Amino acid sequence: MSVQVDILRQTAERAAAQFEGFKIEAVGGQIVMTLRSCIQSWTILRVQNAAEAAGIAEERLLSDVLIQFPGEPPRVPDVTILEDGAEEPYSYDDVLAAVEIVSTEDDDNDYVIKLKQYARFSIPIYLIIDPFRGQCTLLTRPKGDTYASRDDYTYGETVTLHLADGSKVDIPTDKFKRKS
Repeated sequence: MSVQVDILRQTAERAAAQFEGFKIEAVGGQIVMTLRSCIQSWTILRVQNAAEAAGIAEERLLSDVLIQFPGEPPRVPDVTILEDGAEEPYSYDDVLAAVEIVSTEDDDNDYVIKLKQYARFSIPIYLIIDPFRGQCTLLTRPKGDTYASRDDYTYGETVTLHLADGSKVDIPTDKFKRKS
């Protein structure tokens, strides 16, 4: 890990200890503080409930828990589905799916920076849920710093995650709330 990445991570950790109600992480060489909203909280809960209903054990479901990426800033996805048997500290190779709920309109963090990093480290499924647009973007088949497959869903449709372990998670979006 480079000195700059390590300093950014340590700064983000100190800030997180000081400011409750914010998701704080190093993204693209900057410390990003995002105020949590009730819409994000409800969406995270609905995704986790859908995963549990599909038979994913709760110890394989994380929310805002650090995932290590060697040589790059760690991430704290809004929802992470892990391989069976994964143990702390969690690494990118433990991740079957990462889910991010967009925090601000026109957010490059989720649509550009994290997308490239997740693809580069071969996170098999990346789901972006955007309450501003009322849509979900499902990215699969990582290739380089992008994904070879992209499917867009509007709120009201069901997004299906086909996990590498053979599990299938149907996420109904009809109760997802929009943000204006």
